Amino acid sequence: MALSFDDALTAVIGRLTAAGLKQARSPLGVKNESAPRIDRSFSVLPIAVAPPTQRGRDRHRAAYRFRVELCHALKPSDGLEAADQALKDWTSSIKYLTAAGTALTTEAAIDVGGTAYTYAGGGAFLVGAMDIVISSDLPLAI
Repeated sequence: MALSFDDALTAVIGRLTAAGLKQARSPLGVKNESAPRIDRSFSVLPIAVAPPTQRGRDRHRAAYRFRVELCHALKPSDGLEAADQALKDWTSSIKYLTAAGTALTTEAAIDVGGTAYTYAGGGAFLVGAMDIVISSDLPLAI
């Protein structure tokens, strides 16, 4: 089986939605999302496509790199509960992205990089960003 860049993007968005997160609609990521949707939201930003490598006659392997951002609102009255929810959602997103029997694991291979956290909006939001790479045969049908 083969995944196009669009197929891979759609599969990642579907898995994160299944994990209970809301997709940010802003094309610039979660930091530019509207206030009502920003808490427990995610965005999937395209970063790069590695050049296809030949794997035999009429078979080429492509690697699609995305940055996944998870955003959580931090309210002072919640204490550490908001940060705790961010870590729970991070764990859940990894589980859903790497779950067996999905397009990301049967038609492709997924590699998840480290996660870096930043505090945005003067500390009002916790944003976790991780890079993922989806490797799959490149569809060559015209």
